[in-house]
Amino acid sequence: MNWLDTVTGGYASLIKYGLIAAVIIGAFGYTYHLGSANTAAVWSAKYEHREAEIAKATAAEISRIDQANAQAKATEAKRLEQLAADNAALELQIKGLSDEADADPDRDRPALSNSSRMRIDSVH
Repeated sequence: MNWLDTVTGGYASLIKYGLIAAVIIGAFGYTYHLGSANTAAVWSAKYEHREAEIAKATAAEISRIDQANAQAKATEAKRLEQLAADNAALELQIKGLSDEADADPDRDRPALSNSSRMRIDSVH
């Protein structure tokens, strides 16, 4: 070390401690970088897992909505068929009552006849 002291003008110990400090700081920096990279990888994995769960939940909800819509459409179609059948039966009843009213010999009387009252009561 004496020759380093003579070459550097007495700064050999300062240079030696500076190099040791640089190595220590470099080791700490490298360790910090490794820890930071590991943390980033962990958070990235958590984020990707969360995104996969969200996509899975979204797909399940869309499937549930599609099933509910299909069921509602089937119920609606059944109800529309029932309403059409009820409407046809009502139209047939109205036509029958109208034909009876046209055939009633007392249709021009100012008061209701017994058969007219029975036709009106049958609608209720």
